[in-house]
Amino acid sequence: MAKRILITRLGAIGDMIMITPLLRLLKEEGNHITLNCKGYSKTVLKYNPYIDKYIVHDESIPIEKLDEHLDELAKGYDEHINLTASIENGLLVTSYQEEFGWPHDKRHEKCDRNYYDETLRLGGRGETGLNGELFFSAVERLRARDEMKKYKGKFVILWSLSGSSHHKSWPMAEQAARAFLDAYDDAVIITVGDDVCRLLEWDHPRTIQRSGKWQLRKSLIMTKYADLVIGTETGILNAAGCFSTPKVILLSHSSSENLSRHWRNCTSIEPDVECHPCHKLHFSLSTCVLDKGTNTPLCMTSVAPATVLNAIQNYYDQWRYYHGRRAA
Repeated sequence: MAKRILITRLGAIGDMIMITPLLRLLKEEGNHITLNCKGYSKTVLKYNPYIDKYIVHDESIPIEKLDEHLDELAKGYDEHINLTASIENGLLVTSYQEEFGWPHDKRHEKCDRNYYDETLRLGGRGETGLNGELFFSAVERLRARDEMKKYKGKFVILWSLSGSSHHKSWPMAEQAARAFLDAYDDAVIITVGDDVCRLLEWDHPRTIQRSGKWQLRKSLIMTKYADLVIGTETGILNAAGCFSTPKVILLSHSSSENLSRHWRNCTSIEPDVECHPCHKLHFSLSTCVLDKGTNTPLCMTSVAPATVLNAIQNYYDQWRYYHGRRAA
């Protein structure tokens, strides 16, 4: 029997993408789905056909009043699936949790589960191996194709420069990007991110700087049309995980099992350091293992440019072979 289901997820871009398999499964059962989320989450999930109604969360509600507020909100529904902090406190622990101080191996044993599968489990589903979904209008698709036409015959890399934490920025991005562009004159890099990411951009004739310029949905849809997407654990890489677009992800606090296990055409680069994957949420550098020379997260500085360049090379060679056959 169909039910009225309220789903609460107060998360970031990637968090919202992770719930989309659950939305589909519940809606396909004939249920009426209401999503309680933050305002910008509606932007991420726009045109999703498995959401009947949105409730935009009032962010002025104190955290200590949240449970009371959600209990009241849920009274009008047959079921409430509360995914608040489901990944954050479950598989990515915070400093006020006991698990934060556990030995690495013990925490890894508890937390090394796939985020998408875990979300489905918490939603009462037993399915595994499903990826996220994003939906776009005909106009958005047309504009994305028009964008790609500007670079016809070029290998287009969409490079996500940084995520929401200090361990989600790779300090050797510019070095690797310049090396690849200098080696191949049929390559173009489009850099994306928020306004702060403009500080990480570099000048090069074939680097198109779009951080802080493109709207979020433009960056999201371009993960479908680019020839390759590169970045750390950002919402943009979660978007790329929805599609078969080749992608290279530099992991930090998550393992490939956690995040990218089910993604198609993905090279997951896991740093060879003892602290990875830490399965922790770091809100300051004080809780992160740092590189002594640069005072930046060791998991990022330990990834050599050659490692990323080798991954790019592999996808570039595939692209060139395919385009060479088409030209013939």
